[in-house]
Amino acid sequence: MKRELLRMNHVSLLQNGESLLDNLNFQMFAGEIMGLVAGRNRGYDQLIQLICQNLPISFGTVWYDGQIVNTYSHSSGTFNRVYVIEQMSHLVEGLSVVDNLFVLRKGFKKYFINERVLREQANKFFGENGLKVNVNKRVSALTPLERCLIELGKALLMGCKLIIIDNPGNFLSQYELMQFQDMLRLVQKNGVSILYIGNHHQEVFLIADRTSLFFDGRIIKVFERNEMTDEGISPYITDWYLPGSQTNPEQEDGVLHFHSVHGKNLHGLRFVLHRAECLTILDMDNRIAEDILSLMTGTGICFQGRITLDHEPYTPERAADYLKAGIAVIPKDCSKSLLFHERSYMENLTFLLDRKLQQSFIPEKIYRSIKNEFGPLVGDFIEESIVTHLPLEEQIALVYYRILLFHPRVLICIQPLANGDMIVRLRILALLQEILKTGTAILIITTNVSDTLMISDRLLIVENGTCVASYNKNEFDQVDW
Repeated sequence: MKRELLRMNHVSLLQNGESLLDNLNFQMFAGEIMGLVAGRNRGYDQLIQLICQNLPISFGTVWYDGQIVNTYSHSSGTFNRVYVIEQMSHLVEGLSVVDNLFVLRKGFKKYFINERVLREQANKFFGENGLKVNVNKRVSALTPLERCLIELGKALLMGCKLIIIDNPGNFLSQYELMQFQDMLRLVQKNGVSILYIGNHHQEVFLIADRTSLFFDGRIIKVFERNEMTDEGISPYITDWYLPGSQTNPEQEDGVLHFHSVHGKNLHGLRFVLHRAECLTILDMDNRIAEDILSLMTGTGICFQGRITLDHEPYTPERAADYLKAGIAVIPKDCSKSLLFHERSYMENLTFLLDRKLQQSFIPEKIYRSIKNEFGPLVGDFIEESIVTHLPLEEQIALVYYRILLFHPRVLICIQPLANGDMIVRLRILALLQEILKTGTAILIITTNVSDTLMISDRLLIVENGTCVASYNKNEFDQVDW
């Protein structure tokens, strides 16, 4: 018989007049991997926070491990035995793995520390739990996968019965993700529950026993094992199919060529990107994005091979002024790195226009014309005087509207769908589709293809810095994941 570990019963949370959780019902059993896919992120952070800590709620009741731990009438503020593994590390960088596991653990009271004994205990513990970890490393030298395994071990040592895995596809390579999921299945067999949160339902469906669809502060559907299919979730996803996503790139004209390029992590990478084409590179090792960006922006050196743009050599001198060459880049956390947060919407939107017009002063009539053109798309947000006041979705959209206005020859996107809920991702895809229509070639580098295949014309799978497989759009269903 299944034993209930967590139950949130009719939980509502109102903050500053906004309903963040709305009559939410959520249940998990001991030894279960529950998937969670967010259709919209409103209330998402608060849900995770309430699972971890018994903070005040407006209505409802929360049970954890058979006991009532939180109600609308009394919230103790205590922490439940829950551990969160997310992109931000919870380990102390300057210390060893053993120090993080034992010395920093709550309740550790020894004054004289025998590191040899602690290492032996750590090796025994990891071996018993099937976790392959080098405990002699310092935290700063760990790979992303090793860091996750250490945190997984730390959670088990702390006696946590529920571990939350928050979007691991954002910071683990495809290979690392598969290995990490194998470890989670081993941990599950020991009776530990896993809440596995993913940006894309296909990733979550591969590992979950059940999956909850979270939307605007509510669980609107719980999918059982036999319901976890694309067909099963499609009625709950608005505008999942993007009209016009079947592009017809002008294949006769290659814009960007990588001719057997070697770099720090590139080992003979070859590809050609055509005008109005979207090419997705799935980086199985999560290592090539920095190399490609450094080569395209003039901060890296091509050890061997060559790069051409419009059939002309793309030299380091040309790359140093990559915007002038017609290259635009959108990094992973674009709203943080590409916006001037204390400036207005229009100042941010027109930031690259001086490069486009090759003049520092933008005539007022052009400024008004841009505002009239983008006003119907943006709405009242275009009048905002400080962009930090915008919702995150609108900040991200602003970055893509700026690119649409700049109209580059090539746009390079690093994991564009890594952050944001389902609605935000769909909007990004729609904006990328609009950018493609202008003739811009788009290169997407990602560790998780998720929804990018919806607008992609080709997919390259890169391993150890070289292409190991290539698929056209009509062959995507043949990809062996």
